[in-house]
Amino acid sequence: MSTVISTPTNYERIRYLLLLTPVIALMLALSACKQQPAPEAPDTRPADEAAIRAACDEAVKAMAASDPAKAASFYADDAVGMVPDAPVVQGKENMQKYFEAMLKEKPEFSFNVVKVEVAKSGDVAYEWGTGKVAVKDKKGKVTETTFKSLTALKKQADGNWKVAVDTLVPDPPAAKK
Repeated sequence: MSTVISTPTNYERIRYLLLLTPVIALMLALSACKQQPAPEAPDTRPADEAAIRAACDEAVKAMAASDPAKAASFYADDAVGMVPDAPVVQGKENMQKYFEAMLKEKPEFSFNVVKVEVAKSGDVAYEWGTGKVAVKDKKGKVTETTFKSLTALKKQADGNWKVAVDTLVPDPPAAKK
């Protein structure tokens, strides 16, 4: 038995090349296509920083006015507050209750924002600063506490910034002389 190996005819070669040509052309066209990068969103960080600083100033005014509802309005619905010698406070409603209890004593409250850093994405930020709380007891003696604070914020759907996590760390007592 002999095996016959047939060689393709010119017609078959041409037909094969004609079928292969569109595939090669498509592959070349696709490899030449480059997707255009998505346009970058405008950098809103300076405006966001100003908005956060303004909101912080308003929150301090609410505290100074002993207005717990206004003070709590700067917190997200699912906010978390962490202060010394107290359980974690979760949720805006509980933050308002915390402020109601704290502000009953009519403390003098001051706060200075040292730094605000907004993520390039523009949806999260943090701020830290220092402050002071002074409370008079029933005998008129003033107890003053200085503290540091670190706050994480989230931009809301309406564009406003709300506190997501708030911490307060008291400074150690001054050394007695």
